[in-house]
Amino acid sequence: MKLKLLVILLILTSLLNGCNKEDNTYPLEFFEISNTKLENLQLNNVNKIIVEKIINKRLSAFLFTDNENSQINGGINLNDKSYYIGQVSMENTPDHLMGIAEVQVFGKKAVKIYGILGANYAQAFYWFVEEKTEDSIIQIDGHTMEVDLDDDGKKEIVSTSGTIPETKIYILREGKIYVSDINKSIGAKSVFLQDEDKKLFQVYFEPNKSEQYVYYKYSFIKR
Repeated sequence: MKLKLLVILLILTSLLNGCNKEDNTYPLEFFEISNTKLENLQLNNVNKIIVEKIINKRLSAFLFTDNENSQINGGINLNDKSYYIGQVSMENTPDHLMGIAEVQVFGKKAVKIYGILGANYAQAFYWFVEEKTEDSIIQIDGHTMEVDLDDDGKKEIVSTSGTIPETKIYILREGKIYVSDINKSIGAKSVFLQDEDKKLFQVYFEPNKSEQYVYYKYSFIKR
């Protein structure tokens, strides 16, 4: 009896694997992420404001150094209150590798605060200015870009990090932000967004053998 069950399981596994290879569709695993906790910022601890982005009369974001060290930190002003969001970049970061920009993500207005913390270590904070303060900021590791992957008029976030590229997709579903680690989801050694306009990802399941995939409905589909 146990042998028959084992044979049946092996057959089912084979069929499932066959279907996966036949239609070249890989469902992605998604996990909900947490928001960045904000801390009150005492302005007398601010040594120098490097750059500031004014959103409107009550909202602004800025990069600054404090009185403790030369690292570059991020802060926001909201309704006459100042908050510390975290370290954004390291000392002497070139201007083109850090900054503040207004973007559209998940169909929402956001402010992107980005920088680098070392070689191949970029990061970004996204501040959703219309959300409640405690739910308004997320932090993402890697080089980030905003791309409408599923052509619904709302941009997702794609982040890539590491010398051997590891790529994640951030989406909004039922009002919450979820992330999928593509490399782990599909068992790939390397994944990166090769063509932003065509939304093509280059995937390596084994060295020197690349394949192209697109994102569609929580899955990766081979082109």
